Amino acid sequence: MKRSILLAAGFATALTTAASAQDPLAMPVIARQGIMAVLAMNLGVLGGMARGKTEYDAEAAQTAANAIYGVSMINMGPLLPDDSDSMSRDGTRADPMIWDDMAGYAAEWAKVQTAAPLLAADAGKGKDAMVAALQGVQSTCRSCHKAYRTPE
Repeated sequence: MKRSILLAAGFATALTTAASAQDPLAMPVIARQGIMAVLAMNLGVLGGMARGKTEYDAEAAQTAANAIYGVSMINMGPLLPDDSDSMSRDGTRADPMIWDDMAGYAAEWAKVQTAAPLLAADAGKGKDAMVAALQGVQSTCRSCHKAYRTPE
């Protein structure tokens, strides 16, 4: 598992380094999207267990929750440079409202940073504990996306 994470990180670094040489906004956008992809993938694992689509697995739940917690510790500020919103460039759904309301966006990210360690603490303690803690993360993801992500 650690090896695959290191390989993915190395690949992402190579891609972002090449992209940023041509476009200085590419690296923060790619990194921001990577964070959201890691969150979505791991929330999908937990959500599948919560909905009964997959059997609850304490180890898999803990691994997914730990990944969410780890990503939640990232400082999003440097990943939000001016002109990296959906109106300024293709390939991003970051609503321009983020830059008009950076304090509001930061407050939403802070909610993730508060809910994620609770999820990491409870995910491996049984399905009911995981589901209860998962709701805290999911609700803040929904509220942030409603306010700060453009529709598809």
